[in-house]
Amino acid sequence: MFKSHIFRAVLENFIVAVVAYILGYYFTAMFHVGTAEVGGLWSVISGVFVMSEKESLTVRSARIRIKASFIGCLIAGLYLYFFSFSVFGFAIAIALGVFACHILRIPDHIKTASITIAVVVIISVIVQDIGPVANAALRFAESVIGSVTAVAVGLAGMYVFKVNKTE
Repeated sequence: MFKSHIFRAVLENFIVAVVAYILGYYFTAMFHVGTAEVGGLWSVISGVFVMSEKESLTVRSARIRIKASFIGCLIAGLYLYFFSFSVFGFAIAIALGVFACHILRIPDHIKTASITIAVVVIISVIVQDIGPVANAALRFAESVIGSVTAVAVGLAGMYVFKVNKTE
């Protein structure tokens, strides 16, 4: 038999996956149908990434995800706005993301910022009919959608399951 916390984790992640995908897909489709599937996927990745057993950790993780995604989207969008893709430029963009996180004293944001840079840059290379700024803005919005979905589901779960996860 499943323990209550396992059932809850399964149910919450299921709900996050469904809701984040639908919200991300349809949000992105309003602006660029060609990357709507990516919008759903990136929202789910963000949501699942920030989910935690404790809602306080989910909220903290969501804040990190949103800040780091902003840094990554900003750097990737600027890079692709001013320069064409090259592996060397791509590596410099990631290095700038790492540097920015260190300068801002948020080294725990490095991995997320770097992954976000990689996603934005590679989608811009693969999908030619979306500008780099629009691509970066959509990927940032999808990160927010997934993160906020995870926080909402985690907080709702706390009340549905009548468990205090902040301890």
